[in-house]
Amino acid sequence: MGRGLLACARRGSRGLDRALRRRLCRVVLRAFRRKRAAHASARARIVNVLSLARIAAIRADPARCTRPLEPSPVDRTRPFLPEDQTQLYYTPGYRLLNFEQRLRYNQLFALRVNEYIMMLERDFVEPVLRSVRARAAQFGSAALVEALAAMREEEARHYEAFAALNRQCEPAAYAGSDHWFMRLKPYERLSLRAMQAGARWLPFALWIIIAMEESSIGLATAMLRAGETALGPLDLHFLAVHREHAKDEARHIHVDVHLVRACVHTLPRPWRRVNARLFLGFMRDMTAPKADGTGARVVRRLLVEHPELAAHEAELISGLVALRDDADFQHSVFNRRLNPLAFALFDEEPALADLGRVLKAYERSAADF
Repeated sequence: MGRGLLACARRGSRGLDRALRRRLCRVVLRAFRRKRAAHASARARIVNVLSLARIAAIRADPARCTRPLEPSPVDRTRPFLPEDQTQLYYTPGYRLLNFEQRLRYNQLFALRVNEYIMMLERDFVEPVLRSVRARAAQFGSAALVEALAAMREEEARHYEAFAALNRQCEPAAYAGSDHWFMRLKPYERLSLRAMQAGARWLPFALWIIIAMEESSIGLATAMLRAGETALGPLDLHFLAVHREHAKDEARHIHVDVHLVRACVHTLPRPWRRVNARLFLGFMRDMTAPKADGTGARVVRRLLVEHPELAAHEAELISGLVALRDDADFQHSVFNRRLNPLAFALFDEEPALADLGRVLKAYERSAADF
């Protein structure tokens, strides 16, 4: 009897041991899988940044640099952009437009895109790069200063290329000014001046620059891949100008990374938090189309040319404003596939941990916190 009870106890103990071992194995296995997933996520977010020496070598190759294009007639029967690169495409109001109206909206919005790039190049990038030069020299290297100088020269040429393209498309509209849609309000100009003046200690604009320059490369890539769209094939000259622009920008984004690491990462932590707050505010404003913004001006110009749409003005404009909360539109503007270097830099900055509240496509894994 006693031996039987002892045997039962031993069998029960062995069964309990097996249960504990199985449970322990499951716990360890789950932990291993989480760790492996975190490592996989980290590997997916690793991007290769070109060295300054490599950037200089590429810049020395004319085939990999933006070249000036001879003026060429623009085909007004063709779209200038893929439809999904326009704002109205993501609104219910787009269905109100017939083929002719969609085509004209596409062309007008493309001119606005060119103006936006021009504004970025001359009114934003150039003054900011000029302001951070001293900090780049102090915390970077002579090679970085050289790359910065070359970048500034190239940006000036980009401005002229897009200005010439817009004049080819709409000679009358651009006869007296390079800006038809991008008319900055006084407070916007004041904000730009303040940002430029304080760029040495508030270089958060560098985060904006790399995101915008990567987006311009993404636009050129989308144009090259567009092929036959619902509105027809893209105008070849418009496509060529954006393709050439992307050549320089493909180098510039790597210079941007070196600048961020020299000018932002070397700031004291409190100053980095200040820069992060300012960056979040700027991006919140940038990703929210407004009723009196440049996108709305494009729509209102369309209504001038197609007065039969005038009765739908309120619906079209309200649709644009609603894009601030539209997931598809927000993901089309900035995302990790489109902006890999920018998002990698955001990952490196602890003060940008809540960036996903502003950029809807930005997610940071728990392993990054």
